[in-house]
Amino acid sequence: MPARTDAPLGPDDLVLCAGTIPNASFRERVAAARSGGFAGISLRVRDHARARADGLSDADMRAILAEHGVAVAEIEVLSAWRPGVRVGRSAPSADEVFTVAAAVGARSICVVEGPGEPPPLDEAARTFGALCDRAADAGLLLHFEFWPGSALDLATCSAILAAADRPNAGLTVDAWHLARTAGGMDLLRALPGERIVALQLCDSPAVSEPEPDYMQATLTQRLVPGEGALDLVGFLRWLRASGSTAPLGVEIWSTELAATSAEDVAVRVGAAMRRLVAARDAG
Repeated sequence: MPARTDAPLGPDDLVLCAGTIPNASFRERVAAARSGGFAGISLRVRDHARARADGLSDADMRAILAEHGVAVAEIEVLSAWRPGVRVGRSAPSADEVFTVAAAVGARSICVVEGPGEPPPLDEAARTFGALCDRAADAGLLLHFEFWPGSALDLATCSAILAAADRPNAGLTVDAWHLARTAGGMDLLRALPGERIVALQLCDSPAVSEPEPDYMQATLTQRLVPGEGALDLVGFLRWLRASGSTAPLGVEIWSTELAATSAEDVAVRVGAAMRRLVAARDAG
């Protein structure tokens, strides 16, 4: 699959996802990533807008990234991706998301949808395929993030990917969402490993089903990898064996972490991830 030549992130590179340090400025985000040993960050469109409001040009942002040796792994998120999809007033358009991706030399764009019924497969595959073609022209990957209750649950994402059949299309696997998806690992095993192109790793208490208030839980209660009940080491071993080359993104939406400095969070989380990778490699 093609990737940005200016963002050469591989399967052993750590990516500090935006939700782990949600309140950080652009400068703080990049510096924290470097302090924690991360090779990349994810960036929301509103993070880019805040940086511009803080007086940074796109050239300034690229210079800051280059100075710290940090790449932009992905832009979060494109939700207004198909006609008729329900999105909030502040949801960026596809044009806005692609513009930001180009401005910061991103590797990929993440596509997410809210709760609802799955879209008609043929229509969704045509629309997604056209977006993938646009992304390919820009040297970008495009990947669905599934979650239980979304119109884009894992089974639906898998079906659209197969029907669209684009080489730069794939899947984001978020550990929190996967743990709450019935039959999730069986569905993943049915996919070619190279279709898993992005990760959002975190830990979680033991669960058997999604929480009653799913969004509240997923945006406040995530745990640092290694501090919960998920078998992340086993998942990383399976991922490596599958042929996936996704960088190791870490997304820990946590009330506790959000009240901590971005640098302290990045150092703590980076160390936790390196322990998991060492355990993976020891097996």
